[in-house]
Amino acid sequence: MTDGNAKAPGMISARELAAFVTRVFASRGMQEAHAAQVADVLTWADLRGIDSHGVERVPSYLNLIANGSINPHAAPRLDDAAPALFRIDADRAAGPVPMMMALEEATRRARLYGVATGIVCRCAHTGAVGYYVQQAARQGFVAMVMGSGPPLMAYHGASVPSLSTSPLAIGVPGGPDGALMLDMASAVASNGKLKQAQREGKPIPEGWALDAEGRVTTDAAKAAVALPIGGPKGAGLGLLFECVTSVLAGAPLLANMLGPGRKSFHMQSEMLIVIDASKIRPLADFDADVRTLADVIRDLPKADGFDAIRLPGERSEAEARARAASGVPISPRLRAQLQDVAVSCGVAGPIFIAG
Repeated sequence: MTDGNAKAPGMISARELAAFVTRVFASRGMQEAHAAQVADVLTWADLRGIDSHGVERVPSYLNLIANGSINPHAAPRLDDAAPALFRIDADRAAGPVPMMMALEEATRRARLYGVATGIVCRCAHTGAVGYYVQQAARQGFVAMVMGSGPPLMAYHGASVPSLSTSPLAIGVPGGPDGALMLDMASAVASNGKLKQAQREGKPIPEGWALDAEGRVTTDAAKAAVALPIGGPKGAGLGLLFECVTSVLAGAPLLANMLGPGRKSFHMQSEMLIVIDASKIRPLADFDADVRTLADVIRDLPKADGFDAIRLPGERSEAEARARAASGVPISPRLRAQLQDVAVSCGVAGPIFIAG
């Protein structure tokens, strides 16, 4: 049952939100465990205020299932390449499914060999990649994820979509929250942030995007092409991320989407590198040194206009603690969408705790 008033704003517990999303994807044929993995990644983003990568994605994921881009019955296959190297063909699974498979396999191998690398190809959207490195870091691993996907960002000097917004995430054990973590796109703003600005009718800063004619725009409704962070630096990252993920895996994306006989399809590839820090030095010592470094950075003299110096991920972790206690805010628009999803999927709707 729903709580009746889909037009009012409301709060929902992370547990209830994840349970609802699990029901939705299970209704479309996913194994319940796989549906729960997708739900956990989306809820993790919502808890941290990364709403562009949270349950906002549920309707689009359902559309990807409907058009065949996501295979809800996927059976990802792991192929050994070397003792500390493997490849996973995701069989068009929802991204969190093969990514969690890769994380479990990489940490297992890293415990044996000190380091492990996994490449995931032919998967759908993986969600916020910081989720995976944080999971690894809190188990004592140094972890990195880099990814590629459909062209959404201009190569430096180009006026058309030429590269994925290519995420990069790095996590290490230690720090005030138990794991120090960076999660960023190689674009000035991720595609999710641009779409969120479009939905909310908000202007975007100059330098975020080009319009369809290749001109810089501050009108989110006209934003058609994301721009790389640091110009040629972000573009270079995006290009090389495609090489070490999709191309290395034997499943090139950009050349097929941009070259002769262009093909349009939704697909991503990721590389996951995991290092067992305890193989190099005692984990407690590494943790202590990360904490010391974090304290030194936070105590640096502040520049004008700054009331605090924050570590990567610090703001989102504080938001996660607050939302875990009070609930995840859901806009009236998204609330109505989720109620509609419940009806179309024939599942119990989410129960809100306020509003």
